[in-house]
Amino acid sequence: MSKNFRNVINCFTNGVGYGATTFLLFVAFDGFQSVTSFNVLSVLIISGLIGVLTLVFDLDNWSYLVELLLHFLGAFSLILVMMWLNHWLSLQNWLNFCISFIGIYLIIFFIVKMKIASDVKRVNQKLSERHQKK
Repeated sequence: MSKNFRNVINCFTNGVGYGATTFLLFVAFDGFQSVTSFNVLSVLIISGLIGVLTLVFDLDNWSYLVELLLHFLGAFSLILVMMWLNHWLSLQNWLNFCISFIGIYLIIFFIVKMKIASDVKRVNQKLSERHQKK
């Protein structure tokens, strides 16, 4: 299996993890009356696609801010499609949707940033240990 394909699969599964967790929290705390198989599958697929969209951060040509904006707009668009497919969005709750999306995006952004920082710290610690052994 090629490295690029494995990277896409890894990003997809990470996205599914974040999306499934977010969806389950909404089910638990936001009073969803019923959840259908279609709802669950759409959440998993869209979440996976948002995960794949994180590959935009691997582009070397653009600044981080442009990549972040592209990811944000892409994720927003994909979530809009999911909300439309599941009939979860109406004009009455448009503002709540936008505020919720931005809040959730920021929370996940900071969680990912903390995970990356932790991974970098762990790798640097291992490198330091190897360097001290020499």
